[in-house]
Amino acid sequence: MRSPELPWVSVLMPCQNAGPTVAAAIQSVQNQTFQDWELLVADDSSSDDSAAIIREIAAQDRRVIPLESPANKTGAAATRNHALFHAKGRFIAFLDADDLWLPSKLERQLDFMQTHGTAFSHTSYYVRRTGQADYIRAAPEVSTRKTLLWGNRIGCLTAVYDTKQLGKQPMPDIPKRHDYALWLHLLKLTPTAAGLAEPLAIHHRQKGSLSSNPWSSTRATCHMLHTQAGLSRPAAIQATLRHVARRVLHG
Repeated sequence: MRSPELPWVSVLMPCQNAGPTVAAAIQSVQNQTFQDWELLVADDSSSDDSAAIIREIAAQDRRVIPLESPANKTGAAATRNHALFHAKGRFIAFLDADDLWLPSKLERQLDFMQTHGTAFSHTSYYVRRTGQADYIRAAPEVSTRKTLLWGNRIGCLTAVYDTKQLGKQPMPDIPKRHDYALWLHLLKLTPTAAGLAEPLAIHHRQKGSLSSNPWSSTRATCHMLHTQAGLSRPAAIQATLRHVARRVLHG
């Protein structure tokens, strides 16, 4: 039975030096048509005013919970996992401090999950780049672990999973591709991830981000597939090459 004292959804938001964007990211959660959530904003040793902004918002909205990551646990994966440790909701959702949700995101996605009986879902989303038109990163209708090895089509800012069915599942503490590694792990626990075609979030692609260097990202993907997903080195290389080919052909 659902407890009225506990939130239905826990949103995990890592934050590091996101002073210019974190308030808007938080507000995009506050603006949700579905309001039964908690937002755990974990600051990763920011040197700007991020922590002060988060505390100021939290003072006005008790659903926004400011956290400070332990000094010996830094990086996006460790920061998300610190928030996960404190999460009380049945459903786990993710949003970075420089991205945004559209207002109906949680309502539409939770209804979608209930309708399809899925434990793990994601949606299409907009990609926004400075000086360029937005484009849509489309969510596949169904993903399996096998198809996901062809490339990560699950945007972290759109993913939601059900802890009642899958338990709390932390991200591997690696510098890159930790979200991709988690999706592959979840697809060992449930056969499919269901994709909602409607774009319900906005990802801001920044120069200098972890994913902006294609060569570094490719090496990280291969390393993750070998060390985290359990593929042999030749199989990891083959899967990475398929991933690169798909990105070249389809974007």
